[in-house]
Amino acid sequence: MTGNFDIGVAAAVVTDSSILLVQEAKGAYAGCWGLPKGHVEPNESIENAVLRELQEETNITGDISGFIGLRTTQTRHGVGLFLCYKILASNFNAKPQEDEISDLRFYKAEEFDSIEWVSAAMRGFAEVALKDSSLPLIDLSTESKRPYQLVFSDGRITLSEEVVQ
Repeated sequence: MTGNFDIGVAAAVVTDSSILLVQEAKGAYAGCWGLPKGHVEPNESIENAVLRELQEETNITGDISGFIGLRTTQTRHGVGLFLCYKILASNFNAKPQEDEISDLRFYKAEEFDSIEWVSAAMRGFAEVALKDSSLPLIDLSTESKRPYQLVFSDGRITLSEEVVQ
């Protein structure tokens, strides 16, 4: 395999009818809102990266409960892949990461028009997460002895009996 890959992740934490958003503190998107997000480190699983980024940016921990969507693009680093996961939070002791995040709060969908978003894709992920339409992950990590997750567009939660045998 050749080429460079820029892999990013975002965490969609939903409670009741609102979703957690963070406000960027610096860079090109300073002041803009989006989901907690970041890059996958070398030799880190994508699933661990999304949970790590959520905790680093917000102090919230949890577990992945579904897949929201993906964005593909070309970046200056090569192929850009961005994956968004739904997270079931296990604590809500939220506080923004001082260096990168200036604020965080839960927003309802009807407030989205008043927000300056990091990107249209980020708003789209938030809208889908609030519709509770995530796809389940099939975790075959135990069987494969390495991180191994599958997501199918028909929402299946297992492989067929013929494949598993």
